[in-house]
Amino acid sequence: MKKIAFITIILVINFTLLKAQPINVQSAFNYLRSGQLDKAVEKIEPAIKNDKTMSDAKTWLYRGNIYIQISASKDPKYKSLDTNAVQIAYDSYQKSIELDKEKEFYQKNMIGLNACGEQFYSVGAEFYKKKDYPNALTAFEKTIQINSIMGKADTIATYYAAFCADLSKNKVKAKEYFRNLIKLNYNEPSIYTALAAIYKEDKDTARTIKIIRDGRKKFPQNYDLIISEANYYLAAGEDIKAQTALRQAIEKDPNNPVIHYNFGIIYEKIRDFENAETAYKKAIELKPTYFDANYNLGALYINIASELSKQANNLPLEKTKEFEEFKTKANKLLQQALPYLEKAIKLQSNDQTTLTALKEIYKKLNKSKNSDIIKKVILDPKNSTILNDLELSTLAPDFNLMSIIKDTDVLKK
Repeated sequence: MKKIAFITIILVINFTLLKAQPINVQSAFNYLRSGQLDKAVEKIEPAIKNDKTMSDAKTWLYRGNIYIQISASKDPKYKSLDTNAVQIAYDSYQKSIELDKEKEFYQKNMIGLNACGEQFYSVGAEFYKKKDYPNALTAFEKTIQINSIMGKADTIATYYAAFCADLSKNKVKAKEYFRNLIKLNYNEPSIYTALAAIYKEDKDTARTIKIIRDGRKKFPQNYDLIISEANYYLAAGEDIKAQTALRQAIEKDPNNPVIHYNFGIIYEKIRDFENAETAYKKAIELKPTYFDANYNLGALYINIASELSKQANNLPLEKTKEFEEFKTKANKLLQQALPYLEKAIKLQSNDQTTLTALKEIYKKLNKSKNSDIIKKVILDPKNSTILNDLELSTLAPDFNLMSIIKDTDVLKK
C-alpha cells in the first residue's frame, strides 16, 4: 500500500511538471513583457529542454526575444546575464524558423533576426574600439550574414569586416570583402588603396595597378590614391609616371616633406641634380629632423664629388691645372655634404652607412679629430655620446651646385 501510494505521488508530481512547462513558456513571455529578464531566463531555459515544449516554434521565438533584450539592455544587472546573448538570440530565432513549418511566426522571427544583425554590429563596434579585430570581424560577418538572409547587402558592415580582416592579416577574407564593396559601388576610396596594398604585398603587380587605376578613375582627386599610384610607379622604376602622380600630390599637399623627398629621388635617378638638390632641401625645410632627406642630400653631394674625382684621375698627367680644378670642386662638394650628414648622424647615431660616409669625408678633408671620433663609434656604437664632441661644419654661403658641375661630364652620362 505504501508503495502504491508513493507511485501515485510521483505520478502527480510528474504530471504537475509536465503541465508546468507550457506555463513556463507563458510565464517567460509575461516576465519579458514586464522587463524582468532574469526571471524570464529562469522560465524559458527549462522549457527548451522539455519534450513537450522544445519542439514548439513559439518557445524558441520567446527565447530569442528574451536574449535579444539582454544583449540590448543598458542595465548591468541584465547585461551580465549572458555575455553571448546575441548569439543565443540568433540561434533561437533560427531554431524557431526551422520548427515553424506553417510560418506562423515568420514575420516575428524576421524582426528578431534584424535586431540580431543590429546587435552583432554593436558588438563588432565594441571589439573594434578595443582593437580586437578577429572578434570584431566575426561579429560584423554575422551582421552581413543576417542581412543576406533578409535579402539586403549591408555595405557598412562589409566595410568594417574588410578592414578587420586586413588588420587581422586574413588576406583571403579582406580581398573578398573589399572586392564585394567595389562590386556594390561603395563610395569610399580607402577600399581601393587597402586592396591595392594587399595585392602589392602579394607581389601581384597586375592586380595592384589595376585596382589603383580603377580607384583613380572613380576618385581622380583623392590624395591617398594619388600617393598609391606614385609609390607604385616609383617601385616599378617608371619615373615619368611617378613624377606626374607626385605633381598632382604636391598640388593637393604642398607642405608634405615626403612628397618632395620622393621627387628628389626621381630627379637624382634621371641625373637632374639641380632639381634633386632643390627637392631634398625643400623636404628638410619642411621637416628639419627628416633623416632620409638629410642623408640623401649629403649622399648626392658625395656621389657627384666621387664622379668628379674619377674624371680628375682619368686626366693625362700634363693636365695638372684641370686636375686641381676637379679636386677643388670635389672637396667643395664634400664640405657641403658634411652639415647634412652630421645632422643625419645626430638623428640616428648608430646608422653605419652615415658613419662610414662621414669617416671617409673627414679623412679626405684632413679632419683627423672628427675622423677618430667616428672610428670609435663605428667600433662600438655605445660610444655614440662622443658624437657631441664633433667639430660641426657649416654650409658654404656661396655654394652653387650648378657652377661646380657645369662644363664637366657629370650631367652627360
